Amino acid sequence: MKIVIFILIFASWLSPVMANDVCNCKGYAGVGGPCYSGVGGDAYDGVGGPAYAGVGGACYDGVGGPKYDGVGGPKYDGVGGPAYNGVGGPAYNGVGGPAYTGVGGACYAGVGGPCYSGVGGGNNCPAVCK
Repeated sequence: MKIVIFILIFASWLSPVMANDVCNCKGYAGVGGPCYSGVGGDAYDGVGGPAYAGVGGACYDGVGGPKYDGVGGPKYDGVGGPAYNGVGGPAYNGVGGPAYTGVGGACYAGVGGPCYSGVGGGNNCPAVCK
């Protein structure tokens, strides 16, 4: 039982260290780290790698790519776009908005909040907050 508890504590401690976005990776970039960009690494940006920015890659920002920020793209932040942060938009961070960072908001990063970066936190942070 003690081993299980230790593993759970250790696993919750590791979560803030792990990289969340290999395209804009922040974290340890050495061999074995979550941001290692060498062949076989989690942030490898060569053809077929998880951070490949060419056509068809996860980090491709051209038309039709997952990082495209033009009209109709998943990162478009103009009126009606999925990343629009004006009043009523899906990324609005004002009081009551879906990306509100104040106490009780969906993107609150204080102790107990869904985006808390301390031990045991950050696991329920909505994608709109990032």
